[in-house]
Amino acid sequence: MSLFTRIFGASKAKSLGNVGVAYSDDPTDWFTDWLEGLGGGARNHAGVRVTPNTAMQTAAVWACVRIRSEDIGKIPCHLYRRVKGGGKERATNHPIYSLVRDAPNPRMGALDFRQLMQAWVDLRGNAYAMKEYDGAGRVTALWPIDPTFVTVLRYYGDGLDQELFYRIAIPGTEMVTLPAEAIFHLRGLSLDGMTGLSPIAYHRETIGLSIASSEYGSAFFGNSAQPKGILKLPGQIGKDAADALRADWERKFKGAKNAGRLAILDGSMDWVKTGMDNSDAQYLETRRFQNSEIWRIYRVPPHKVADLDKATFSNIEQQSLEYVTDCLMTEFVRWEQALARELLLDAERADLFFEFMPDALLRGDLLSRYQAYAIGRNWGWLSVNDICEMENRNGVPNGDIYLQPLNMVEAGSPPPAAPASPSAPADEPPAPAPAKPNGKHNGSSLNDRS
Repeated sequence: MSLFTRIFGASKAKSLGNVGVAYSDDPTDWFTDWLEGLGGGARNHAGVRVTPNTAMQTAAVWACVRIRSEDIGKIPCHLYRRVKGGGKERATNHPIYSLVRDAPNPRMGALDFRQLMQAWVDLRGNAYAMKEYDGAGRVTALWPIDPTFVTVLRYYGDGLDQELFYRIAIPGTEMVTLPAEAIFHLRGLSLDGMTGLSPIAYHRETIGLSIASSEYGSAFFGNSAQPKGILKLPGQIGKDAADALRADWERKFKGAKNAGRLAILDGSMDWVKTGMDNSDAQYLETRRFQNSEIWRIYRVPPHKVADLDKATFSNIEQQSLEYVTDCLMTEFVRWEQALARELLLDAERADLFFEFMPDALLRGDLLSRYQAYAIGRNWGWLSVNDICEMENRNGVPNGDIYLQPLNMVEAGSPPPAAPASPSAPADEPPAPAPAKPNGKHNGSSLNDRS
């Protein structure tokens, strides 16, 4: 059974051998991937190879990609249905609801799937997943595909009409070309609307300089006996004697464990320094600056990657809110629109939509939240159960009542009536008041929920 038949079913299987004139949307990406597959990758001016894999060995890139992908993965995403007259409700009975919220395929949870796809976007600019359909034409599973094995092709029909195809060439398997209906495609920043740009490829020099400075530090501590210098002798010695002298020097003083050891030179030797030390080269400042450059690429604030030099108790909360609104919100919208475009039928998009729930990331401190709840409760747009839901707590009986300030009632309107309470039948005496325990007050406890 062919891959196309497995995805769409035998009734929709067709030949894709002649797709017209097609070309790769981004030759740079596939060429870099090809080199990377051979263990290479384009070198930058610092002389280091920069690929998504080598970039992830840099702490700043690792931190940014991990933070962004984890936050995208852990925030719940729900499918909603618009309600007539305004409002929305969760479409829990729709088959796509569980697919997006819980598990996109039998082997991955929603967090794992979104974290992987977002990491691919942050590294390569594109993320792909193969759709699996049932007999009714509904998507039943999403299977991630490594972007290294995918090439996007365009087919130009009449006029400006374009159609996308995806060529998948996984080593050890048959190369196949699938139409856009078979692939879930999540794009990053794009210049053509078809494929995303790889942040690693476009910022190869910036990331490469960070890799080079890290390699320099490793080399420095690996030769920590001030290797940038020479041993000067008054006369000439032979090659064998020079090799023996060099080997003895490195054995005693090379390596971090030998740093700071006392060197003893005989009367005929002299040490001549020929290079700068770390402070002269401003090594730490260079590394700090390169880290901040990488944070700018991913729009991650310094405090999220544990750089608290300029963070204070007065601005750390605001920086966290800006991280959500300025960095993550764009990704939320990107995901919401991609899910609606790829998973919903054309007729469903008018009534159904996806939405992330970043409220937990936007919440302020406890005092600020409670003050905001009090304002909403007193002015009538929040009920007790609304507040409980936002605090992830169970509701209380009669907690759906909304208050209305008496001084805000329209002129000439009667004040709102208090909610009626059940009264005892007229032929029965009123219930006796509860006894005062130990002679004290008979008020209810603050912990009572009844």
